[in-house]
Amino acid sequence: MKHLPGSTGALRAGPGTRIEGREFDGYEFFGGQVRAVEDPALRPVFRDITLRGCAVRDCFLEGALLENVTVDGLTAPEEDRLRVLGCTYRRVVLRGRITNVGLLPKVNLRPAHLRPLYQRANGDHWVELISEQDWALDITGLTGGLDFRGAVPACLVRRDPETQVVMTAEQAAGGDWRGVPGLLGSLLGAQIEFLRTSGQRDTILIADKSAPDRAQQIAMLRELQRIGAAQPD
Repeated sequence: MKHLPGSTGALRAGPGTRIEGREFDGYEFFGGQVRAVEDPALRPVFRDITLRGCAVRDCFLEGALLENVTVDGLTAPEEDRLRVLGCTYRRVVLRGRITNVGLLPKVNLRPAHLRPLYQRANGDHWVELISEQDWALDITGLTGGLDFRGAVPACLVRRDPETQVVMTAEQAAGGDWRGVPGLLGSLLGAQIEFLRTSGQRDTILIADKSAPDRAQQIAMLRELQRIGAAQPD
């Protein structure tokens, strides 16, 4: 695997940063820290980027715009998960084996009064995509897992209905899902708990196609739909 070492390849993005038209095959990214800037209008932009079979360590991505990006296989260590917080997406494809990657809806920006700026800006972005009948994410080709956490409105995500189902905040609050065998204590259960307390409208529960318990995860999704605790397809 080719390396982008921290001393020469680590990315530090500031207001107005734009990185476009790049392809990376088999690279390991180490020490990249992209943090939200104070004005969402000047957020870092990553456009027309392709990653194939890459890995990340000690990386962090917050408050950026990802547009026309394809990630075909991406791994991070279990003890150092890649967190992607409060980003906006337009035509981003995630496929192949993706492990230990989490997409979260909100930035961790300090001071706290700046966070609502991103919430409004991201909301405006989603409304724009909906009005243009465009889409944000395509996860139909995932063969690994993804910790989604409601980072994008479900209506803007292209998904595989067999292994990726929608749950609304109302369904999470109802509590019927707690009776599904195996769900409590699982990653899917943790995602539902997050939805219940996060203020997000919905999320997508994703079964890991590469996991040994793949069949059990899919069975839990079917049971959630059967009892009305997840959206039908």
